[in-house]
Amino acid sequence: MNVALADVFLRSSVLAIVALLSLAGCASQPAYLFIVPNVKDIATSQEPAPAYRNAITPGPVSGGKDVSILSIPYISTADFQEALVRTLTDAKLASANNGRFRLDATLQLDQPFIAINTTVTAKIAYRLTEVATGAVVYERHLATEGTVTYFEEPSGPDRMRYANWRAVRANLRLLVGDLYALPEPPPAR
Repeated sequence: MNVALADVFLRSSVLAIVALLSLAGCASQPAYLFIVPNVKDIATSQEPAPAYRNAITPGPVSGGKDVSILSIPYISTADFQEALVRTLTDAKLASANNGRFRLDATLQLDQPFIAINTTVTAKIAYRLTEVATGAVVYERHLATEGTVTYFEEPSGPDRMRYANWRAVRANLRLLVGDLYALPEPPPAR
């Protein structure tokens, strides 16, 4: 009897360890990685004006929050900042140091209170200024939606989190398309 009981405990312990290691692997990815859009197909269809290539420094962003009082998931300011930096880098627009242009962004998420199919709207105000002159080169409010259905994710908080990510990812992708379409500015003085 003791041998059978020990065998059951050993098998249970192994299964518990495997389950914990699986969960640890899920939690290891930072949230901003799920927000950064794929811009490779944008890059193959058009290129930014030469003045913008590797010339945009992301300014500090605002509007993000970690979690609301009711534990409703949001996107943190740090994750939004990192997603913006990586998006500009992937699009070959980011400057490693002080670039000719500075991009400021303010995030606002419109979330439903309760929803079976969760749709979040990301409204982001962008302003691109030439650092030397202070001239505003691009200023626009972009609104995009992200939807996650109950069948994709039954958990309400996770559905909201994924809808947040999809909405902001679509917004950043739209931003890259807009920046690629900007005309060449006059030479810096």
